[in-house]
Amino acid sequence: MENTLPKIVRKTSPYLRRPKASVTRMMRDVTIALLPVTAFAIWKFGMAAVVIIVLGILSMAVTEYIYYQIVDKLNDEKFKFKNKSYTLYNFSVVTSGLIYSLTLPDNTPWFVVIIGAAFGVFFGKLIFGGMGQNVFNPAALGRVFIFVSFGTMMSYDIDAVAGATALTVLNDDVFNIAVLDNFSLINLFTGIGIPGSIGEMSAILILLGGVYLAFRTSFEVRIPLAYIGTVALLASVVAIYKGLGVWYPVFHVLSGGLLFGAIFMATDPITSPITKGGRIYFGFALGVLTFFIRVFGAYPEGVVFSILIMNMFVTSFDYYKWTNQQITKRQKIIFTTVVLVTIVITIVGVSYVG
Repeated sequence: MENTLPKIVRKTSPYLRRPKASVTRMMRDVTIALLPVTAFAIWKFGMAAVVIIVLGILSMAVTEYIYYQIVDKLNDEKFKFKNKSYTLYNFSVVTSGLIYSLTLPDNTPWFVVIIGAAFGVFFGKLIFGGMGQNVFNPAALGRVFIFVSFGTMMSYDIDAVAGATALTVLNDDVFNIAVLDNFSLINLFTGIGIPGSIGEMSAILILLGGVYLAFRTSFEVRIPLAYIGTVALLASVVAIYKGLGVWYPVFHVLSGGLLFGAIFMATDPITSPITKGGRIYFGFALGVLTFFIRVFGAYPEGVVFSILIMNMFVTSFDYYKWTNQQITKRQKIIFTTVVLVTIVITIVGVSYVG
């Protein structure tokens, strides 16, 4: 009888869509995709953005370099300036440092930037054995750590800059269209005149980076589509139930760190599922958790929290008994049922909010 169990993959992640593509090429593509967002951040915040970006990248790179030198020393290996495990050479640590930096507000103290970067790369990557073996996204872990530990020093709610941001205002009165008086949809789309983390404001530039990565097949497009689509679906359901209009789902999609997190963080090939079905379920779960935190939680934003929480369940999303490369009719029925139940829970929940 032919064995129907899946073959064991005997290699270290990331698992690429194109088998011949290299990690260096993929990470370089992500860095290139982030350049428009980075340029906009520097244009808007000047030297404050430059300092944060430089410190974020250098802190992660230096932390990783020192760690591997210490490991070599403990293993009685001869000192080598170019350590074989150092991921600066394949752009991995640069990409993580840049993504982390772009999630910070412009008033983040320099020492907080350094502490968060070092914490993220060490506890989110190095202690698991380095690249390909980590459970958590290093950039997201560093971001959440400094929010929890140094939030008052940055004087703002997560994924937003000091002062009242779009999601902060909406969090205070979750169904109030008056939020558009200060934060128009066109401003949210362009990022002009909108407060927020230095790299998460311009929706059009973030989407431009996503289109580039999609054409280069350097990320898994199902994850951001399922993630953003789920938030848009649930927000649309709320809009219909509350009679709010189309502005409500559009506002949720364009504001906060949703687009940035969906395109540049949730798609991390190391900490996301490798199967087609797993990626769709992963994106859906991220969308549900993000929207629930925004509407029912105490914080106006939940992107990085959602990513870290779902990182812990990636192996479950890839479990071969309920997810594989070919989505069966039974799986479609189950998933549709889960979506409908989620919609019902959302409607019941919002009837008690606002």
